[in-house]
Amino acid sequence: MRKLLSAAAFAGAATMSVPLAAQDYADEYAPVAQSGDLASLSEKLGDPDKQYEMAMMIQTMTEVLLDLPLAPLAEAAAEIAGEDPARVDPNLTLRSLSPQSSDVPEKVGRAVPRAMGAVAGMAKGFEAMLPALREMADRMEEAASDY
Repeated sequence: MRKLLSAAAFAGAATMSVPLAAQDYADEYAPVAQSGDLASLSEKLGDPDKQYEMAMMIQTMTEVLLDLPLAPLAEAAAEIAGEDPARVDPNLTLRSLSPQSSDVPEKVGRAVPRAMGAVAGMAKGFEAMLPALREMADRMEEAASDY
């Protein structure tokens, strides 16, 4: 039952809709990423203020997810498994399923700026590699046409 509840909890959390704040960030970063303007993307992702904002937003979202009521989902999972749904704790949350998870939001908050900085660096490096990659693609196309 515990495995089923954990799976149900994960599925519930994974299928939640994206909060408006997260959507704002997606609206801001997606067009830049899709445009191929890696310098601009690198600049946005490397901005310490943006990194802090994103870290706080994701840290807050993680806190909310840990305290999300899971009893209705767990009751449905218990019913499907042929178990008594009345045995499900009505105060069930991800945090109560995994008490050691309480430190996860802070860890996420610390990791987000580092991850954004790493992606910014990769974007900058990839941009520097683009001319060489284009030249390589041209040579490969040329070599393939010989066959």
